[in-house]
Amino acid sequence: MSGSAYWVLMAKELREFAGPFVLLVIVNITGDKHTFSGKILLASLICAGYLVLAALMAFIDWYFKKYYIEGGKLVFMNGLLNKGITSIPLNKVQSMRTRQGFIYRVLELRGVLFDTLASKSAEVELILDDRDWKALMERVEMQEEAVEDKDSGAEAVTDADAGDVQGVPAGKAVDKDMATEGNPKEESAAGNAVRMGFSNSNLIKGAFCQNHLQGMAVLFAALAAVYNSVTTVDDHAVDHIIDYVDTYAGTLSLQPSGYVVIAVALYFFVMLLWIGKVFLRYANMEVRIARGQLTFESGLIARNSSRFSYDKVCTVYVKRNFLEQWLHGSTVMLRQALNATDEKKGADVRVYGSDSAADFLNWWLGSGYGSSPEVVSARSGYGLMWHVMRLDILISLAAAVTLACFGLYVWLAVPAAWLLISLAKGFMAVRRGRITLKEDYIEIHNGRFADIRNYVKYSNIEVVRLKATPFTPYSRRVSLTLSTNGTSFTLRSLQEQEAREIYERLVFFCK
Repeated sequence: MSGSAYWVLMAKELREFAGPFVLLVIVNITGDKHTFSGKILLASLICAGYLVLAALMAFIDWYFKKYYIEGGKLVFMNGLLNKGITSIPLNKVQSMRTRQGFIYRVLELRGVLFDTLASKSAEVELILDDRDWKALMERVEMQEEAVEDKDSGAEAVTDADAGDVQGVPAGKAVDKDMATEGNPKEESAAGNAVRMGFSNSNLIKGAFCQNHLQGMAVLFAALAAVYNSVTTVDDHAVDHIIDYVDTYAGTLSLQPSGYVVIAVALYFFVMLLWIGKVFLRYANMEVRIARGQLTFESGLIARNSSRFSYDKVCTVYVKRNFLEQWLHGSTVMLRQALNATDEKKGADVRVYGSDSAADFLNWWLGSGYGSSPEVVSARSGYGLMWHVMRLDILISLAAAVTLACFGLYVWLAVPAAWLLISLAKGFMAVRRGRITLKEDYIEIHNGRFADIRNYVKYSNIEVVRLKATPFTPYSRRVSLTLSTNGTSFTLRSLQEQEAREIYERLVFFCK
């Protein structure tokens, strides 16, 4: 890797050893064992040792990490004492992701990670400059073209052998437009790359349409970081805070209207946190479709990209809640086949705000996916309502009993309202829950207050399970579970006859 990569590795090592370093400084400078000048000297020595250790570890990581491409394989070597050599066929790479944090962008570098389905961590992580990145991409694309040409040749031989059966004379050339029509993968390979851009205004609009309480996760993460910092600096700091709150609890008490104002202010605060998080992650998003490859790149400060092939997508998820329908937007998620990388939880690509679902479905299912005829379908019954409401009913009853025991009868309106919302949620889940088998793909509808549609190919189905309940002999209702290598769906309270027909068809396709 280039010399500039060393400084990125240096920054990573500094961050990795920062916690022990801070703890070591605090332990040695607190107390009366040393004079003030002695504390300064000791802290300086610890800082020097910290820098030397980080510099040495970064140098070892940089100098002994090498890679090259040979014979369609990425060969990766690393390690000083325990030297390791990893060889990955480029056609087995599940996805290729890049990241460009602040230091990366200042030094004009990017971190490249290759993932396969076989490991619990990223197989390879390289830090490359622009020249090496372009050279790597050229070799990767050359390998992909070679694989596609080989597959095309095999398909051509098969078509020639089966020409009489298909009504096409053996050896007759097929028109190029006819060959690529309805297959976005072949269209992308035959034509120029397609670029799609998404405005930041649509992104903000899409983030606003989501569940704003997701911002609570951001808030709790920040509070956890503050708590860890406080407890690290002083073991008695938490006790001081608790004592302070206990002393002034009377003056801090508010009227009920004050708590409502605080709740509303907190809601808007977490909403802004959520929108800010989405904007930082997905600002200035660009999508490029070429040769059956889809590349996403986004980020305001740190630029991240994800590049994966046409056949690595296992489900296309499209959500439209009432706000998105009103603002003519949607949320699209391309769910990939699960690799075991810990970072995979955040690897599914999301597009907020823009009504671009048809573009991605055209690329994945084919341009005529909307006209695919329906084969069979099944709807969920009212047994699904009980499944959705069961926890809310228990919570509402427990809250009502508790309030009644304390004589707070006015507040019984809260669990009653919660139960009514749960009832509406269960009714909408029943109304939306259904599965439709079309000739070319499967469409799974679910959602409660939002209309959610999941599109799955037959070739991606790995597990199909039909499950009866103790009430099935009376209700004739069963559950059907479909699993791919990255997603799983359970359709509840389906009519037994319809579910069994769907089950048998899916089992046939899974063979």
